[in-house]
Amino acid sequence: MSEDGSQTSTGTSGASGGGHFVFYTYRASAGVEYLDLLDWTTHPGGTVAGTYTAVLLSKGSPGGETRTRHSLTGTQQGSSVTLIPAGVSGPPVHGKISGDTLTADTDLSAETFTYKATDPAGFDKIVSRDKATPPPDGEELSPGPTKADPSPSP
Repeated sequence: MSEDGSQTSTGTSGASGGGHFVFYTYRASAGVEYLDLLDWTTHPGGTVAGTYTAVLLSKGSPGGETRTRHSLTGTQQGSSVTLIPAGVSGPPVHGKISGDTLTADTDLSAETFTYKATDPAGFDKIVSRDKATPPPDGEELSPGPTKADPSPSP
């Protein structure tokens, strides 16, 4: 941990207490997969600059991948971070980093999302996997609808 309390989650440490952080989340609903990548550098003094990439995968349509990239600003003090994606409606994202996990929520929302540390190449590998299968165990971290098992186990 550096003098300002920041830590490098993945990537490289910045000078004078900054850090490079890369986190993603995955969720699926009604045959559509959503993957988000947060990639930022925290500069000395706590300012944040980076990118937010949203990926939408539709299993039912050929070439069904849509990527949208936005710049990202905000602040970070120790393990607490506030992220503001440019050009995205809605409130800022507030989160806490603990090891290789970022737990985030938005203002006025009771919903939280869990992000896992990765790197851009790892994220691209997850996005480009066989679309008929979900990411490997442990990578589907955000809450999603669960189906009740209609057959009771013996």
